[in-house]
Amino acid sequence: MSLPRAFLDQYDEPFGFMDFASVGALPRSARGRFRQFVESMDGDSGPIVPLLFEQIEATRALAADLVGMDTDHVSLVSSTSAGLFAAAFGLNGGSVVIPATEFPANLYPWIRAGEAGHIEPRFVAADDGRYTPGVLAKAVDSSTVAIAISQVDYQTGYRCDLEGLRELAGEALLIVDSVQALGALRSPMPHADIVVAGGQKWLRSGIGVAVLAMSDRALDRIDPILGGWLGVEDPFGLEVPMPHRSLDTPDRYTMGSSPIVAMAGLQGSLEALRLAPGEAVEETVLERARAIEEEILKSDGELLAPWKAPSEQSGIVSFRLPDEPSTQTMERLTDAGFILTERNGWLRASPHATTHPDTPAAMGETLRHI
Repeated sequence: MSLPRAFLDQYDEPFGFMDFASVGALPRSARGRFRQFVESMDGDSGPIVPLLFEQIEATRALAADLVGMDTDHVSLVSSTSAGLFAAAFGLNGGSVVIPATEFPANLYPWIRAGEAGHIEPRFVAADDGRYTPGVLAKAVDSSTVAIAISQVDYQTGYRCDLEGLRELAGEALLIVDSVQALGALRSPMPHADIVVAGGQKWLRSGIGVAVLAMSDRALDRIDPILGGWLGVEDPFGLEVPMPHRSLDTPDRYTMGSSPIVAMAGLQGSLEALRLAPGEAVEETVLERARAIEEEILKSDGELLAPWKAPSEQSGIVSFRLPDEPSTQTMERLTDAGFILTERNGWLRASPHATTHPDTPAAMGETLRHI
């Protein structure tokens, strides 16, 4: 499925940029929204507060459309961690099952909530990196109130089986860190009860804002322990004794003022994303990733590839070359204009749908010319 020209025209990252699993390059639309919003705060247009609330609602509507929810089930928070901490501290008793190799952002909320006595975190190891429902099932029992997992593993690119995890969770909540998926792969809703994704990676909106989507079941069960003054009804009603009644929407978990400036970038990036069908974006991301895999294999490289089916793949490809330190490979690629991440002896390439189709082959040529 081809991508519309109007969509592609919004993106101008360098030919060799394949680092969207780290911090993604912003599209023209996001950069333009940043400039427009900053200029609108010069005071010439009158009171600034109404502009701030307009920004929130415009961005919320776009985020809700992306995840497939209505706006009453979507909020905008400062980071993936902020959303996960709200969920972790809002639970009151029971066990939460988490893969042991999650990125720290999806470990510390459960560790800290466990230390505070809110939950019992259960960390599950998988030797092959495949966190299937069968692997996690050994830690799930009648005390389990939630399963917390990344939709895509940050290092291996393994994509979890959301449908199977939904079945495993049963009445427990399924909490999904979608930071390595949303914007490249289709939304984990309706399988998940909570989805949170920072805008800095595949959403390509910059740092400081995240999408938080919640089901009715999650809203019923997660107490607003960390909810602040904007998470209540009539927050400006200072004459009414506090605390005010919490909102019925995910805004109830916000601790303070919304990340308004960062929302401008998210608004622009979401406006660009909606110019192409989500299935076309996902299909192209996977095509680019598989092209990179082919080049690695042609170069006699080793793939960190726990997946056993196409449905378990994502836009992340981790690899290394034999007889060459990863730092040296990284240096050669950087000198040739390729932008990736090197970590723990592995190189991680993460192309987006707008990565040039010739980029994987060009990177392969560089790898084979030592």
